[in-house]
Amino acid sequence: MEAAFYDLSVGQGINRPRSHTYVPMPGKPDEDRFYMFKSMDGALPRFGMHALRISSDMLSEHYIEGKRRREKLPVAPGNKYVGLLILFSLESLEPLAIMPEGYLQRMRVGATSAVAAKHLAKKHIHHVGLIGTGWQAGAQAMGVHEVFPGVEEIRVYSVQKHHREFFAEEWSGKLGLKLRAVNSAREAVQDADLLALATNSQTPVLDGDWVREGCHINSVQGAELDDRIVKRADVIAVREFSEPTFWVMGDKLPYEVTSQKSIKKGELDSRKVKPLGDILSGKTKGRVDERQITLFTGSGTGGSAGLGTQFVAVGAMIYKRAREAGMGREIPTEWFLQEFRP
Repeated sequence: MEAAFYDLSVGQGINRPRSHTYVPMPGKPDEDRFYMFKSMDGALPRFGMHALRISSDMLSEHYIEGKRRREKLPVAPGNKYVGLLILFSLESLEPLAIMPEGYLQRMRVGATSAVAAKHLAKKHIHHVGLIGTGWQAGAQAMGVHEVFPGVEEIRVYSVQKHHREFFAEEWSGKLGLKLRAVNSAREAVQDADLLALATNSQTPVLDGDWVREGCHINSVQGAELDDRIVKRADVIAVREFSEPTFWVMGDKLPYEVTSQKSIKKGELDSRKVKPLGDILSGKTKGRVDERQITLFTGSGTGGSAGLGTQFVAVGAMIYKRAREAGMGREIPTEWFLQEFRP
């Protein structure tokens, strides 16, 4: 992932911003449902590949304990989801691999957060807070453990008590470090040197004034942040300066579209908002003082959503290892070739 962001910064990679298309669906009285098709793509000559990531989703927007949540529903046959990554050769044009993208996209998010923390957080991390105990939260914990193996405890909070307690017990066993469930977001944030937010909340999950000086925050999606922490942050790292596009049929809009906050380069001090790749390549500086608050933020806060180039990096590694291990099913390349010019 470091290589992907470095190459993008120095002009050795290309990315097309993520695109969402929504179709309103009849829902239950207490929720809104939308069909969503999402795509993004990018290329990295380092790996000789172009990657196209697509997903066909059913979204449900509803409230849990007064907080608005967005869920993806497993409505495909067998209660499953639909998401694919397709890798193409830059030289022969042919498709090299087609693979499900759900697990690898989770690892892509966790790895990117880990890279951001590695380059933006303080060198010595003692206290870690984690808000969220869903699918993405586990990868955030893995990333913290990988980059800062000396961390002894992660304080965990989510709105449902049984979820946070189960998560803490499960991941304590997986990582061999202590995860402790706490009873409030403030308790998770208090005294944290590193804070990871990994929720599907469409409203802020913390008060920015709780965050101590010197803290680094990784946020999976921007709706979970409040304006105060955005204002207090001395450095705001984004994937790149490009915004996703949203296409909606009819007048009924998903909340994630209507609530899009925008951290654009021109709306903030230009010294604050920096592409992650430029920090890695040395084009710009990240943290320069132990007292600074640094923030790496995800989709919904501007800068960019996920990048196709991230999927090249992850997909290329999986493709290489799968070929070496003799895994997967060979599909005739001829199935995907044609005699007529596209």
